[in-house]
Amino acid sequence: MSSSIVSSLIQDFYTTRIGGTKDTAALLSLAGAGVMTSPALASSVPTSVSALLAAVGAGYFTARFLSPVTTKRLLESNVEVQSDHSPHEINNKKWDGFLIGYTTDTAEPVYVDDVHAQRHLLIVGMTGVGKTVLGMLLMYQQIMRGGGMLFIDGKLDSDNLRAVWQYCQLAGRPQDFQVINPGDPDNSNTYNPILFGDSDEVASRILSLIPSTENNPGADHYKQEANQGVATIVGALQRANLAYNMIDISVLLNSAAALGELERTLAHSETGRDSEELKNFRLFLDKFRAPDPRTGVATLNISKLKDTFGGIAGRMYMFGTGNFGRVMNTYDPDVRLYESIRERKVIYVALPTMGKNEAANNFGKMILGDLRTAISWIQALPEHERPNPPFLCFLDELGSYATSSLARPFEQSRSARVILCGALQTLANLDAVSEEFRQMVLGNTWTKIYFLLGEQDTALACAETIGQHLGVLKSISDTTSDTTSASFLRATPESSNASGSGFSMGERQQEEYIVSPDTLKMLDKGEVIMTYGGSSIYNLRIPFIQVGKEAEESFGPPILTRPLPRQFKQGACFAIDPGRFMQTVAGAAPV
Repeated sequence: MSSSIVSSLIQDFYTTRIGGTKDTAALLSLAGAGVMTSPALASSVPTSVSALLAAVGAGYFTARFLSPVTTKRLLESNVEVQSDHSPHEINNKKWDGFLIGYTTDTAEPVYVDDVHAQRHLLIVGMTGVGKTVLGMLLMYQQIMRGGGMLFIDGKLDSDNLRAVWQYCQLAGRPQDFQVINPGDPDNSNTYNPILFGDSDEVASRILSLIPSTENNPGADHYKQEANQGVATIVGALQRANLAYNMIDISVLLNSAAALGELERTLAHSETGRDSEELKNFRLFLDKFRAPDPRTGVATLNISKLKDTFGGIAGRMYMFGTGNFGRVMNTYDPDVRLYESIRERKVIYVALPTMGKNEAANNFGKMILGDLRTAISWIQALPEHERPNPPFLCFLDELGSYATSSLARPFEQSRSARVILCGALQTLANLDAVSEEFRQMVLGNTWTKIYFLLGEQDTALACAETIGQHLGVLKSISDTTSDTTSASFLRATPESSNASGSGFSMGERQQEEYIVSPDTLKMLDKGEVIMTYGGSSIYNLRIPFIQVGKEAEESFGPPILTRPLPRQFKQGACFAIDPGRFMQTVAGAAPV
């Protein structure tokens, strides 16, 4: 034992206060043993009884004074949180789950099995403390066991892209690697998030670009009108058997001539001439038709049409041009999310949040909408056709692009064997969507992992989420008193002196945090507090996965796999010759 430890033990011996039920019982044991060894009792009390009492008392105090040594943590930690045993252990059978980390007190590995991982995970922590490191650990395990995954990188870190590529190489799965990166279209697969799904699903994705209007009845009215219009247009395109992309929708929302051509195309197609979609499309257009007072010809009031759709057309145009357009203006996308999930693809999505923050966040919202549709389709599959291992979705910086519609996947995607793992900096990111959304996410994440929190309100909110329990508050008080009195009116003065002292000890129960806010603010980088199912708690160290330099050099830069052409529909192609849809009269055009 080192001299520093001995010095610490001596200091603790002098400063430790004795009190409480356990200390009192141990002292009584020692006192009882001493009394039983007196000549008066030695003959009547067996020696073994006094020896047992002495051993109990001495053992208790020895363990207490040696606790700084016996409770020393095997892994470095800034907090004193005792970890439960891992809820699952690896045995000789096939393992299906994830290693999360190692307990700081005993270095025991802690695992979460697939059944409970499908009840989803939530990771909270300030920037730069290890959230993405934990995400990479989960994704490494998922790739190595042959599972599919979606990684939405809200920070656009090129190191993350290379790491995922290297994991695929290590697992012998480079052909499963797919990249969606609007910031670098030359090194991105193509992707069209609005091509698949029924008209209502597609309209919901497009309308996710519009901020929430729940608390604004007037704005909500126009949003619902726009939703109906977009759904009607998409339904007409689908009934005409036309593929479409972002710029096609943008042209249709801005051009009466384009709407008229779609109406004629649908009316002359075999599948559309007597269809419900054509009737709905004409009814929708009739709301904007009016006879021109000069010619008497029915025209569309394009100004009124634009007022209805608000800024949707502009947002769609943004995604249909520039680098976004090079990735998304396709009728035959490389990445089809539903198929990629079923084929266990490894999908990396880069959101260029630094350079194009609003566009990147809106793009993330549309991907989540596409994911929601894919999950609903997977739920309709027979049990044996659903992903196995479960499909992992690591949603980094989720607060930037979350929408209220994501609450349903947190509630229902377990049956589709899809794991959602959201990472964010504060719980306020969930409140920014809505209070109901926060409650639904917190209520549907079985495993919650807290990294270092740097702000008091956030730490307090997370401590309240972890919960409270009944604790015992102990109090010890000492009192002393000295009194002096004298009578000066008597012929013979009288005086008296008195002194007294007292000692009291008390205990009372009160609710206290299982993990205090200050504890959450003391965590080290790479150190977490994890709750499992609301009943088990762990103080963990997260291992860092790193590929060796030699392997990095041999793998080289990421290489994309592009599928063979598989277009199954003719494209709408409204943007090939946009001049034919330009209006000659401002505000109106014949239909």
